[in-house]
Amino acid sequence: MRPFPRRVELRTPLDNMENTASRLQKKIAELAKTLVAFIKVLVLGIVAAILYAIPWLLRAAAVVGWLVAGYAGITTVKAIYAPYSPTFPLLALQFAIIVTMVAWTGATLLLNPKNIWGGLAAGGLVLGGFSILANWLASRWQYADLFFRILPPALFSVLLIFETVRLRSMRQNGKATMSVPAFMWLRKSKGGDVRSPGEK
Repeated sequence: MRPFPRRVELRTPLDNMENTASRLQKKIAELAKTLVAFIKVLVLGIVAAILYAIPWLLRAAAVVGWLVAGYAGITTVKAIYAPYSPTFPLLALQFAIIVTMVAWTGATLLLNPKNIWGGLAAGGLVLGGFSILANWLASRWQYADLFFRILPPALFSVLLIFETVRLRSMRQNGKATMSVPAFMWLRKSKGGDVRSPGEK
């Protein structure tokens, strides 16, 4: 018996276009999945980098805030005292702001070096707050001029009284003694002993 001839399927141009469209849809779906996966990896990488950089950003912000607060304090002192203060007293007041900032940083390092960044941020906030308050008082309070004229000598007097009382109390409790070599010139000029009764 002779075999039946195979039936030949005739494809129309429409069938070819449909096949091509289905293949393109598959490729587009694969490319879309790849693009979504790439975007996920990119977003997760950016989030991880931000989370890793947050501690360093906070430290940089603390340093910048500390410096900006110092500049604000110096500018405030100049704005308040420049109209009626000579140059050298004005520079001394501005230098006092710098000494206060450095002393605060040094005290933080001596007491707890781990909290230096928080200490810088706190010092910046306090100094910046005082600068804003001083500017507000200078512009809105009628007695601000008299207050700011009295403030520096009053603070200096309070500091001297505090240090005098503290050192005297430490000497009475035996926690501090007068440095005799520093007063050798006084002993030689008076011809006597400059030590206190408790040190003799």
